[in-house]
Amino acid sequence: MENRRETDRPDQERNIFRIFYVLKRALDDWGDHQLKLMGNPRFHITYMPFFMNIGLSGISNNELATLMGVTKQGASRIVKELIASGYVRSEKNDADARSYMLYLTIEGERFYNNINQIINLLEQDYTNDIGARNYNNTINGLLKLIAFHEDKVKK
Repeated sequence: MENRRETDRPDQERNIFRIFYVLKRALDDWGDHQLKLMGNPRFHITYMPFFMNIGLSGISNNELATLMGVTKQGASRIVKELIASGYVRSEKNDADARSYMLYLTIEGERFYNNINQIINLLEQDYTNDIGARNYNNTINGLLKLIAFHEDKVKK
Protein backbone atom coordinates (compact mmCIF):
# COMPACT_ATOMS: atom_id res chain seq x y z
CA MET A 1 0.00 0.00 0.00
CA GLU A 2 1.42 3.37 -0.91
CA ASN A 3 1.74 6.16 1.61
CA ARG A 4 -0.78 8.93 1.03
CA ARG A 5 1.49 11.55 2.59
CA GLU A 6 4.73 10.97 0.77
CA THR A 7 7.42 13.54 1.37
CA ASP A 8 10.34 14.47 -0.82
CA ARG A 9 12.58 13.25 2.01
CA PRO A 10 12.50 9.46 2.15
CA ASP A 11 14.31 9.50 5.51
CA GLN A 12 11.26 11.20 7.03
CA GLU A 13 8.72 8.78 5.59
CA ARG A 14 9.08 6.34 8.49
CA ASN A 15 9.97 8.89 11.17
CA ILE A 16 8.05 7.64 14.19
CA PHE A 17 7.49 11.12 15.62
CA ARG A 18 5.98 12.35 12.35
CA ILE A 19 3.85 9.23 12.03
CA PHE A 20 2.37 9.52 15.52
CA TYR A 21 1.88 13.26 15.21
CA VAL A 22 0.04 12.97 11.89
CA LEU A 23 -2.07 10.04 13.13
CA LYS A 24 -2.97 11.86 16.37
CA ARG A 25 -3.98 14.95 14.44
CA ALA A 26 -6.02 12.89 11.98
CA LEU A 27 -7.82 11.08 14.82
CA ASP A 28 -8.50 14.36 16.63
CA ASP A 29 -9.87 15.93 13.44
CA TRP A 30 -12.00 12.85 12.77
CA GLY A 31 -13.25 12.86 16.38
CA ASP A 32 -14.06 16.58 16.33
CA HIS A 33 -16.02 16.07 13.12
CA GLN A 34 -17.94 13.13 14.61
CA LEU A 35 -18.77 15.13 17.74
CA LYS A 36 -20.13 17.96 15.60
CA LEU A 37 -22.22 15.50 13.58
CA MET A 38 -23.63 14.23 16.88
CA GLY A 39 -24.54 17.79 17.78
CA ASN A 40 -22.06 17.86 20.63
CA PRO A 41 -19.48 20.58 19.96
CA ARG A 42 -18.99 21.31 23.69
CA PHE A 43 -17.27 17.97 24.31
CA HIS A 44 -13.57 18.38 23.57
CA ILE A 45 -11.88 15.46 21.80
CA THR A 46 -8.97 15.52 24.26
CA TYR A 47 -11.42 14.37 26.97
CA MET A 48 -12.35 11.26 24.98
CA PRO A 49 -9.64 8.87 26.30
CA PHE A 50 -10.54 9.80 29.89
CA PHE A 51 -14.27 9.50 29.25
CA MET A 52 -13.97 6.14 27.49
CA ASN A 53 -11.75 4.76 30.28
CA ILE A 54 -14.37 5.61 32.89
CA GLY A 55 -16.56 3.25 30.91
CA LEU A 56 -19.84 1.69 31.91
CA SER A 57 -18.46 0.15 35.12
CA GLY A 58 -16.77 3.27 36.55
CA ILE A 59 -13.28 3.82 37.89
CA SER A 60 -11.58 5.67 40.75
CA ASN A 61 -9.92 8.99 40.00
CA ASN A 62 -6.57 7.52 41.07
CA GLU A 63 -6.95 4.50 38.77
CA LEU A 64 -7.92 6.80 35.90
CA ALA A 65 -4.82 8.97 36.40
CA THR A 66 -2.60 5.88 36.51
CA LEU A 67 -4.25 4.33 33.47
CA MET A 68 -3.85 7.54 31.47
CA GLY A 69 -0.29 8.13 32.66
CA VAL A 70 -0.97 11.60 34.06
CA THR A 71 -0.80 13.18 37.49
CA LYS A 72 -3.86 13.13 39.73
CA GLN A 73 -4.07 16.90 39.30
CA GLY A 74 -4.01 16.57 35.51
CA ALA A 75 -6.73 13.95 35.57
CA SER A 76 -8.75 16.02 38.05
CA ARG A 77 -8.83 18.99 35.68
CA ILE A 78 -10.29 16.89 32.87
CA VAL A 79 -12.66 15.05 35.23
CA LYS A 80 -14.08 18.41 36.36
CA GLU A 81 -14.82 19.24 32.71
CA LEU A 82 -16.46 15.83 32.21
CA ILE A 83 -18.63 16.38 35.28
CA ALA A 84 -19.56 19.86 34.02
CA SER A 85 -20.56 18.30 30.68
CA GLY A 86 -23.20 16.25 32.49
CA TYR A 87 -21.77 12.94 31.30
CA VAL A 88 -19.88 11.96 34.46
CA ARG A 89 -20.69 11.99 38.16
CA SER A 90 -18.45 11.38 41.16
CA GLU A 91 -19.11 9.59 44.43
CA LYS A 92 -17.11 9.16 47.59
CA ASN A 93 -14.99 6.00 47.42
CA ASP A 94 -15.99 3.81 50.38
CA ALA A 95 -12.89 1.64 49.93
CA ASP A 96 -10.41 4.57 49.91
CA ALA A 97 -11.23 7.93 51.49
CA ARG A 98 -8.37 9.56 49.55
CA SER A 99 -10.08 9.00 46.20
CA TYR A 100 -13.50 9.12 44.64
CA MET A 101 -15.32 6.96 42.13
CA LEU A 102 -16.32 8.19 38.69
CA TYR A 103 -19.40 6.91 36.89
CA LEU A 104 -21.21 7.83 33.71
CA THR A 105 -24.59 9.50 34.06
CA ILE A 106 -27.56 8.16 32.07
CA GLU A 107 -26.77 10.76 29.41
CA GLY A 108 -23.11 9.75 29.61
CA GLU A 109 -23.99 6.10 29.04
CA ARG A 110 -25.99 7.01 25.92
CA PHE A 111 -23.09 9.12 24.66
CA TYR A 112 -20.62 6.31 25.45
CA ASN A 113 -22.68 3.79 23.48
CA ASN A 114 -22.98 6.18 20.52
CA ILE A 115 -19.23 6.78 20.55
CA ASN A 116 -18.58 3.03 20.65
CA GLN A 117 -20.74 2.55 17.56
CA ILE A 118 -18.83 5.27 15.71
CA ILE A 119 -15.47 3.82 16.79
CA ASN A 120 -16.56 0.39 15.55
CA LEU A 121 -17.32 1.93 12.14
CA LEU A 122 -13.86 3.54 12.06
CA GLU A 123 -12.24 0.22 12.96
CA GLN A 124 -14.21 -1.43 10.14
CA ASP A 125 -12.91 1.24 7.75
CA TYR A 126 -9.37 0.54 8.96
CA THR A 127 -9.71 -3.21 8.51
CA ASN A 128 -11.26 -2.72 5.07
CA ASP A 129 -8.32 -0.51 4.12
CA ILE A 130 -5.37 -2.46 5.54
CA GLY A 131 -6.88 -5.84 6.41
CA ALA A 132 -7.86 -7.32 9.75
CA ARG A 133 -4.49 -8.99 10.30
CA ASN A 134 -2.54 -5.75 9.67
CA TYR A 135 -4.91 -3.78 11.88
CA ASN A 136 -4.64 -6.28 14.75
CA ASN A 137 -0.86 -6.47 14.35
CA THR A 138 -0.69 -2.67 14.46
CA ILE A 139 -2.74 -2.47 17.65
CA ASN A 140 -0.74 -5.29 19.26
CA GLY A 141 2.52 -3.61 18.26
CA LEU A 142 1.41 -0.27 19.67
CA LEU A 143 0.42 -1.92 22.95
CA LYS A 144 3.87 -3.53 23.15
CA LEU A 145 5.53 -0.15 22.50
CA ILE A 146 3.48 1.40 25.30
CA ALA A 147 4.46 -1.43 27.66
CA PHE A 148 8.11 -1.01 26.63
CA HIS A 149 8.05 2.67 27.60
CA GLU A 150 6.08 2.07 30.79
CA ASP A 151 8.66 -0.54 31.83
CA LYS A 152 11.50 1.91 31.09
CA VAL A 153 9.89 4.51 33.37
CA LYS A 154 9.62 1.97 36.22
CA LYS A 155 13.34 1.14 36.07
